[in-house]
Amino acid sequence: MTKATAKKSKATTKKKTAGKKPTTGKAKRVKAQAEKAEAKAATVSLENPTIYELLNQVAGEHGYTVAKAIVSEELTDEEIAKRTGIRLNLVRRILYDLYDNRVVSYRRVRDENSGWYIYYWKVDPERALAYVRANRQLLLQKLEEQLEREKNTIYFSCSNGCPKVALEEAAENDFKCPRCRGKLEPYDNSAIITSLERRIQTLREQLTKS
Repeated sequence: MTKATAKKSKATTKKKTAGKKPTTGKAKRVKAQAEKAEAKAATVSLENPTIYELLNQVAGEHGYTVAKAIVSEELTDEEIAKRTGIRLNLVRRILYDLYDNRVVSYRRVRDENSGWYIYYWKVDPERALAYVRANRQLLLQKLEEQLEREKNTIYFSCSNGCPKVALEEAAENDFKCPRCRGKLEPYDNSAIITSLERRIQTLREQLTKS
């Protein structure tokens, strides 16, 4: 091998080796950007009107603060208390309430020295949203079934405030109230139908937006 060839080969090797550094740096930057985007996405999910409303309903005014503290990382209840300035007992109560409503989840680790379990909490807005949607879907189904019954049933009631009865039951009791034996008259359930229709419409809109 000539000196010129060896020099060229060495220069080529050096160039290839030097070329690997930017690739590694780029990979790190891409990873960092992906992690940042993931954290941002979680924050956006937490800002979802449905989730925000759930946080306030379930955990009160501090629910959002606690949830926001564990959007991008896992923390223990003590760490959450220190970061948010909220009393430890209140933080624990909020975490339990949020866990019951699928807003947060935890990872349990056994401390090798003390033998106690340490709980690391993390917010899970997508899981919470799915839970809310499922509950609303179930409620919507029940309301639609109730609306169907109200529309397709003729009701009667007495003047004493007893529960209304369907035509078949009224006829069986000779149009006398099964409870107080008062006279049964046709019952106008149009207000109930209107109320059910409004609630159903509201639920459908909420399901569409969430």
